[in-house]
Amino acid sequence: MEYFSPTSVEDAVSILHKYGERSRLIAGGTDLMVDMRFKDQPDCLVNINRLSNLSFIKPDEDCLRIGALTTIRELEANHLIKTRFRVLWNAAHQFASLQIRNAATIGGNIARASPAGETLAPLLTLEAKARFVTADGEQLLPLERFFLGPGRTALGAGGLLTGIEVPYPDDGARGVYLKHAVRGPMDIVVVGVATTITFDGRSAVNEARIGLAAVGPTPMRARGSEQLLQGKHLDLPLIEEAARGAAEEAKPISDHRASAEYRRWIVESLTRRALTQAWQNV
Repeated sequence: MEYFSPTSVEDAVSILHKYGERSRLIAGGTDLMVDMRFKDQPDCLVNINRLSNLSFIKPDEDCLRIGALTTIRELEANHLIKTRFRVLWNAAHQFASLQIRNAATIGGNIARASPAGETLAPLLTLEAKARFVTADGEQLLPLERFFLGPGRTALGAGGLLTGIEVPYPDDGARGVYLKHAVRGPMDIVVVGVATTITFDGRSAVNEARIGLAAVGPTPMRARGSEQLLQGKHLDLPLIEEAARGAAEEAKPISDHRASAEYRRWIVESLTRRALTQAWQNV
């Protein structure tokens, strides 16, 4: 195996472009080390930890910019994320153990493109965008278009995610992320539900976004349920209807962790709980 430790984004992309599918990036390594032990090892390992300029949390005029090497623990400890981007903070706070949060990076969680990725459904509800570099240059793409399938993204085999841009939620927004896992935070998510609901101050919904994790080939939005809530005053019957709709929109499979039927039931339950929590906090 060849090993590289580039000191610039350009060098890293050049190496990745040269080796293509035979290369793997390493930063926190919390997933890659497991893969290398139990799956095929890559021909080329590219350590990007020397790209220190990719570790940052920077408020800008229109969005919050987060570097790809920012750790999950840094997200959890950031006051602005805890107060303004609560749905993302919820996900960071529930992310495995403290030791793993100190190593795992937001870029690794996104670029791995697991349908069960902890931060992905929350970021979809925040309408985050991915900034990345390929041999063709720099691109900025909404995360909903960035994910192409399990483990597949717009990065292809030679791209490097450099960061994300997250628009500021409106003042009336309430964000909630809930997950179900058999062994709690240390286990892979069976179902995750993220909601970002913007109210007009009187419990009427100005905008609703519902993100679902581990119930499709990519993290997804429950668009039908979002549309159902739009412009209406939340009440228990409406919440029940939206929760059932989210479960119907989900596209789960059966595997060793849960059946598709069970996952749909959990989607309905968590969506109901998330919407109720948002409503109670208006």
